[in-house]
Amino acid sequence: MKKILYFTTCFFLFFSCKKDEKQTLSPEAIQIKNTLLKQKQLFDAPGIAFGIITNDTIVYADAHGIKSRDTKEPLTTSSLFHMASVSKPFVATAIVQLAERGKIDLDEKLIHYLPYYTMADERYKDITIKHMLTHTSGIPNIDDYGWDKPEYDDGAVERYARSQKNIKLDFTPGKKYSYSNPAFDILCDVIAKTSGMTFENYMKKNIFEPIGMKNSTFFKPDVPKDLETQPHVLGDSLQLVVSKIYPYNRRHAGSSTLHSNVEDMLLWANVYLNKGSINGKQIFNEASYELLTSFHFPEGEKQVCLSWFFGKLNDSPLYYHSGRDTGYSTFFSFMPEQKSAVIMMTNTDKFWTMNNAASILKNSVFNDTLRSKAPIHFKLKDYILKDGIEKVKEIYYAEQQKKPQDYYVNAKYLDNLGYWLIDRKHPKEALDVFLYLVEVEPDYAGWVSSVADAYKELDSINMAIKWHKKALKMEPSYEYAKEEIERLSKKTIE
Repeated sequence: MKKILYFTTCFFLFFSCKKDEKQTLSPEAIQIKNTLLKQKQLFDAPGIAFGIITNDTIVYADAHGIKSRDTKEPLTTSSLFHMASVSKPFVATAIVQLAERGKIDLDEKLIHYLPYYTMADERYKDITIKHMLTHTSGIPNIDDYGWDKPEYDDGAVERYARSQKNIKLDFTPGKKYSYSNPAFDILCDVIAKTSGMTFENYMKKNIFEPIGMKNSTFFKPDVPKDLETQPHVLGDSLQLVVSKIYPYNRRHAGSSTLHSNVEDMLLWANVYLNKGSINGKQIFNEASYELLTSFHFPEGEKQVCLSWFFGKLNDSPLYYHSGRDTGYSTFFSFMPEQKSAVIMMTNTDKFWTMNNAASILKNSVFNDTLRSKAPIHFKLKDYILKDGIEKVKEIYYAEQQKKPQDYYVNAKYLDNLGYWLIDRKHPKEALDVFLYLVEVEPDYAGWVSSVADAYKELDSINMAIKWHKKALKMEPSYEYAKEEIERLSKKTIE
């Protein structure tokens, strides 16, 4: 109990000091700040919010940059970010709360709670709540979340659950692992039906309010205007711009729509570091904590818990979840043995939150060497349209020779740059990049097919076929080249 109270006291003192601008940073905090500013610059991020706890004490919590490149308003630790898939552990926490209250049995079938749920596959009747929480339900993932057609009414989540009737499972429930956003969206309907209130109200009354997460919400209309941030995506000129679409749709609440900030997420961290309790309140009991953090399905090196993924940092257990959506990238993790946790949020989807947050955590906990780096195409994107391929070659070579490097210099990042260009209707520049890529690594068939893809975008079908055939000659089993040759050959006949 003393540790919890100590944390809370430090928490409010920390942020009150920040507001009065009287905070003196420790050497460790200064290093973290400099690292964040470097990461922000390398990835060209509009803004970064970051917080870290070690041994029950806030080591650093701050926000750098702006809420929007349109308004230029500065970020604060209160600024709210769309958290994307970091939403999922909140859904799992709500489910175990309801299990404690006898409302839900994790081994019970989904259709017990949603009798109207149906799919075009009889195996759906065997889906359990635990299957859904561990991505082993077989419910297929989706690509279109309807961000451009958001629904805001209370009936959205039930309509989504009912919309599965023409969908087939990817596999028999419990037999495989496959990440499923829809499973967590459907769980929102389970929470609503078993609690007797909307999913968003349940989260507010049973998680946010008891913890003290005063600004967090799953309901976008509740986000105060003065705290909202804007999502940034790569525009047609390869520069970050405010997205025309905001990633919100109430039918996908559970998988994606949490809005939170550094201040609130550090309180969330405190709950998990203290196995469910904060300020004398039991958000969930210790048995539920063990259930949430126990392995339920092994997938290669990835261990799946109830929504949480498990890894190790310097051989110490680490539980984590990352999030990426239109214009946002987020990461949260905690290390129970070290009483440490980290939260990072950026208002662009072109940022490596997981790598960068974990590296700071590793440095803070284990005093490992820390150096910020970004993939080279984040720098090359600023030159390809303005200065052309020769400038790109010059920068690529110069960065390759630098010791130490600011960027990861690897051929695959040239490939990424080329497809960024294709996606934004710059096929000529993409072709220049791919041809250079083949110069850099001439023996890889994949890059040769990238050249073919650029020719296809330029409507040079015969050249596209020629380059795919070249790739196939290099790697006779290369299925993509085979399929493209067949597809493009039909096009020439038409």
